[in-house]
Amino acid sequence: MNSWLTHHTQALKLVIARFQQNLFSNLFIALTIAVSLALPMIVYLVLSSFSGLVSTIKSDSHLSLFLKQDATPTMIDSIHNTLATREGLKQFHFISKEDALKQLMIDNNNQDIMSTLTENPLPDAFFIEPASLDSAAIQQLKEDLSQLDGIETVQVDDAWLKRLGYLLVLGKKAIFILALLLGFALFTVIGNTIRMQILTQQEEIEVSQLIGATHSFIRRPFLYSGAIYGLIGALLALIITSIVIWLFNLSVSTLAAEYQTDFSLHLPNFNVFLITCITAISIGLISAYIAVSKSLFKSIN
Repeated sequence: MNSWLTHHTQALKLVIARFQQNLFSNLFIALTIAVSLALPMIVYLVLSSFSGLVSTIKSDSHLSLFLKQDATPTMIDSIHNTLATREGLKQFHFISKEDALKQLMIDNNNQDIMSTLTENPLPDAFFIEPASLDSAAIQQLKEDLSQLDGIETVQVDDAWLKRLGYLLVLGKKAIFILALLLGFALFTVIGNTIRMQILTQQEEIEVSQLIGATHSFIRRPFLYSGAIYGLIGALLALIITSIVIWLFNLSVSTLAAEYQTDFSLHLPNFNVFLITCITAISIGLISAYIAVSKSLFKSIN
């Protein structure tokens, strides 16, 4: 156990010393890795923030029941009683066509239009907030209410939110594809870097093989190099992502204030930090292992 720990400690110290000798070039390589990691992370955090916003807005979604122009007070009372006893409704309220017209007339922008009307074109309407936001439940509620006598149209006001939800799902799939493509780019960057290190230390490797060094002993420092590249790249990616999100929030907060909301983009949390580090270190280890194994196989042949 002590021998194993000593070997790993010596390999780690050797890698750190070599890293310090070429500090600036190694930092540029780590920065390249960081940018590749930061791009999907930023897109993920933006989509995640908007997904939370959509869920919040859905809580305010409702159905609009527009009555026929010839709907009688008896029909209106019947619909009101049906809604009052209907399960699955959180609340509802009625707006008569007279009140709707008065509201339009209060708005100065509609004065010219109102002056040309000979009769009230607006219908009586019930506005309903469902207790459940399940799509199937809302669709069933819409179909049931459409059968009521005196109902002209039942409109679900969150249709645009569904479309936005579909776009968010599409965006998440795009993130997955982007992450895969950038993952291959990281394999290439780290793999080529390790191969360059192997070429510069080829004589040292050959001497080590002549005196009986095992493949594990030769491979170990390069594995640590790959892991360190991945770790430093992940840490820099989190810093870059946090700065970008913070800059976005400076503009988003101003826009959100106009709509009287406190919406802001999420900063990377611990789970994002952990997944990013594990992913980057794993890519570094795998790419380094492949690069060293190919080199050892060639030297054997």
